[in-house]
Amino acid sequence: MSESYSPQKLWNNCLSFIKDNIQSNSEFDIWFKPIKVLELKNKQLTLRVPSHFVYETLEEKYIGLINSALKKEFGKGIRLMYMIDSNSVVNGQVSPPKIEARGVPATNTINNEPSLRLGKSKNVNNAEVDGFNKGYFHPELNSEYTFNNFTEGESNKLARSVALEVAKKPGVTAFNPLFIHSKVGLGKTHLVNAIGLEIKYKLPHKSVIYVPSEKFTGQFVAATMSKDKNKVNDFIHFYQQLDVLIIDDLQFITSKEKTQEALYNIFNYLYQNNKQIVMTADIPPKEMEDIELRLLSRFKWGLTTEIKKPGFVTRKNIILQKTKNLGLSLDVSVIDYLAEKINTNIRDIEGAIISILAESSFNKIPINIDLARSVVSNLINEERRPNKIPFQVIEDIVVQFYNIDNKDLRSKSKRRQIVEPRQVIMYFANKYTNLSMNKIGQQLGKLNHATVIYSIKKVEDYRTSDPLFRNIFEAINEKIKDY
Repeated sequence: MSESYSPQKLWNNCLSFIKDNIQSNSEFDIWFKPIKVLELKNKQLTLRVPSHFVYETLEEKYIGLINSALKKEFGKGIRLMYMIDSNSVVNGQVSPPKIEARGVPATNTINNEPSLRLGKSKNVNNAEVDGFNKGYFHPELNSEYTFNNFTEGESNKLARSVALEVAKKPGVTAFNPLFIHSKVGLGKTHLVNAIGLEIKYKLPHKSVIYVPSEKFTGQFVAATMSKDKNKVNDFIHFYQQLDVLIIDDLQFITSKEKTQEALYNIFNYLYQNNKQIVMTADIPPKEMEDIELRLLSRFKWGLTTEIKKPGFVTRKNIILQKTKNLGLSLDVSVIDYLAEKINTNIRDIEGAIISILAESSFNKIPINIDLARSVVSNLINEERRPNKIPFQVIEDIVVQFYNIDNKDLRSKSKRRQIVEPRQVIMYFANKYTNLSMNKIGQQLGKLNHATVIYSIKKVEDYRTSDPLFRNIFEAINEKIKDY
């Protein structure tokens, strides 16, 4: 590596090499143009990427090409670190971009030397019963769910405004407890995480914990089953020490009487000591059933507010925000089309954007209105595909043909004997059910949209190139149609 060349110059040479060895300009523009060089120090090159999704794609699909380019320009022994952008807002003002490095050692790097790969850092898990009495409070917050990344509109304006006030003065406003409810995928989890992140930024001495109600219940059950009879008291005392408690999806504690009793004791203590309580659910408190009345009444003491479905303008702004976070610029016709057609929730919007990116990359086609129509027809327009055949029926028929167990489908096995039937199930589920690609992936072990799209394409490829597979495919198809 020549000392006369700057890291940026050498990286530009890497980009030229990558561009020469990639199949389309649009593919290069999507995945490599947004990358920025931060520094080169001690043979470690640090690159900034706009999102976790871009990072994952680079590592899973292009790491070999990247390694070749780095070795050619920087020489042997170069190590690579990725960093992801993260912004925060304090008192309504956008702070300078914060670069957040989240690396863990890896060995699949140049010359087998360890590099830092992006990923969730290992931290103390307060879910462990043994940790309840240690006084350590890891907030368990998602660092990407900031106020800056939360798109405001008429559907969520009140909720966001109140959330900001709570973040400024936790425990001392009239909004205690704060109860936010909405249908799935409209941003309540994002908003309560933003509260926690803002408090930790402004008031780092405050102890804050975000916990889904299912995890809270699991912790309590583990405490009750412990041989140490003090563990239940440790559990309750642990949460009573907090300055801010954020509990997500409270609808899941219905019918859990002992968990509710523990929450009641925690709630009372925190409220009486002016500690902030933030809660979410998919329904308002008045519609909750199988919850103790004394606990339910406390949910209503502060403010209850709803996040509604976003309107067209808000949906358009959400798309602009999401694509900006991905380092992507979409044509206005594509943005308008997505905002018009996807009127369900934010998760469907995110799913469509990621699916468009994946489809463009896998099939080497430009992102345009035709691609958007194709993706949306698969993801959103479920009415065009009547729910003729249950997913479980398709799964059972396929595993019977391949002579495997259903549980093997949800394993992490990469063996062809498991991967192929899994892909076939995804193909037929997309064809014969009204499930979105996201829901199909969730049925098979929390797979994402891109995996489902890729699997459908692979099945089509196998049908064209492999006569034996084609015979199996047709036999399964006939069996499913006969159901």
